[in-house]
Amino acid sequence: FGGILLEDIGSPHCFDIERRLKEELPIPVMHDDQHGTAVVTLASVISACKEAGVKLSDSIVGQIGLGAAGLAISRMLMEYGVKEVRGIDRNEVACERLKEHGGTVAGSLEEVMSSCDIIVATTGVADLIKPEMVRKGQIILALSNPNAEIKPDVALKAGAAFAADGRLVNNVLGFPGIFRGALNAHAKEITYPMLLAAAMAMV
Repeated sequence: FGGILLEDIGSPHCFDIERRLKEELPIPVMHDDQHGTAVVTLASVISACKEAGVKLSDSIVGQIGLGAAGLAISRMLMEYGVKEVRGIDRNEVACERLKEHGGTVAGSLEEVMSSCDIIVATTGVADLIKPEMVRKGQIILALSNPNAEIKPDVALKAGAAFAADGRLVNNVLGFPGIFRGALNAHAKEITYPMLLAAAMAMV
């Protein structure tokens, strides 16, 4: 095998399975739901900031949902150098994981929506974000498929500067290229610098 792509493994099992495989195998291992999603999301956030005239380095990102995808997105944004990632999840263990990686845990959904400049949602809960929660000028990526936390047209009508859902921001755009690059380079692992480079190549 040249590499192993893990798919559709839920949190928290995905973290332990990926870690153990990376420790035991001399080939690239990547959980797509985590890192493929995180790469495409980072690329999308950078592009959205350019389009909306928002300075990402000065922005606070709100991550709603801290499962496999949500935690990986948070970590990727922090690796990129985002000022602060403020997350929320009903699962206290998920919130503790965010804190372990340097993120901040918010007290409520309303707090995230009112205090963050960029919103990323990966909860699986359709219509969780109400139009009245949207702040004028926010960037909103509501990524749950098939039904987003808020539809892009609804978010834009409510005042968002940019909005997209999981049909546009999807991990399928990332993992084939990431693995092709890893195989071409004969890499033994997929690292954060590689993932960041993949995100920048998509911008």
